[in-house]
Amino acid sequence: MSVLLEVRNLKKHYPVRKGFFGRTGAVVKAVDGVSLSIETGETLAIVGESGCGKSTMGRSILRLIEPTDGEILFEQEDIRKLNPEQMRRFRTKMQIVFQDPYASLDPRWTIQKILEEPFRLYEKLSAPELKERVEQLMQVVGLSPYHADRFPHEFSGGQRQRIGIARALALKPQFVVCDEPVSALDVSIRAQVLNLMEDLQEQYSLTYMFISHDLSVVKFISDRVGVMYLGRLVELAPTDELFAEPLHPYTKALISALPLPDPEAKRERIILSGDVPNPQNPPSGCAFHSRCPSARPECKSVTPEWKEVSPGRGVACLLY
Repeated sequence: MSVLLEVRNLKKHYPVRKGFFGRTGAVVKAVDGVSLSIETGETLAIVGESGCGKSTMGRSILRLIEPTDGEILFEQEDIRKLNPEQMRRFRTKMQIVFQDPYASLDPRWTIQKILEEPFRLYEKLSAPELKERVEQLMQVVGLSPYHADRFPHEFSGGQRQRIGIARALALKPQFVVCDEPVSALDVSIRAQVLNLMEDLQEQYSLTYMFISHDLSVVKFISDRVGVMYLGRLVELAPTDELFAEPLHPYTKALISALPLPDPEAKRERIILSGDVPNPQNPPSGCAFHSRCPSARPECKSVTPEWKEVSPGRGVACLLY
């Protein structure tokens, strides 16, 4: 497979302004030097605790949030160099499914109007053609076109997320950022939406970046997993390898909290001490050393470099 998207040293820093004149004080490093690549047709999952920078990274890649630094290469083209008009045309190739299936839909618009909006912006279609395209979209995601004149509040959470997925697929993108698309749904509905996303990926040759904190969902849908902590990527590996043998102590702690299907099976539970450090004032050296059960004295002063430990697998830890 060919590389569809490559991110190099991506950063997103937020200045914290203080005082009457709004002088810049500390800087919150929401994303701090992330590099990764995604191959055509694969699903790369990004996991980590709340506040680690997962969603910020996804939105920065799409330039919904303007990155502070770094390169974003889509099919070898650096999209950070595109002007607003070029970027507007380019957005047909990259879309997003938002976490909240209700807040991401305009409550004053019918589903017909919501789903026809992308076509109005990028294609010149007549009213009958617009209606036909919307009907096709609704059928693709398992909704009845009969309900196109309803408003978002008249649908269930699972149905609203299907509408969000339909909107993202309207212009036939190549790459979709899925920002915790099932976290707001009931467990029974999650399976339906995940199966739908897998079917659509195969049908339309989609490439996903799947952002989630639910490791059971990640294990089901992803080909590779990237683990983030405090704005940095600390481990990246094929899904089966990561769950079978995690390398980074933070990854081990996350996986140890995953419930086992066999009630008699036992797994050592790793309890992390302390809270996630303040991103305005992160610890020196390894950002995880203050909570790490395997920390060494040098972890307090030496920042771990990214190291490829095997083909397709990397980790940022002084233990390797």
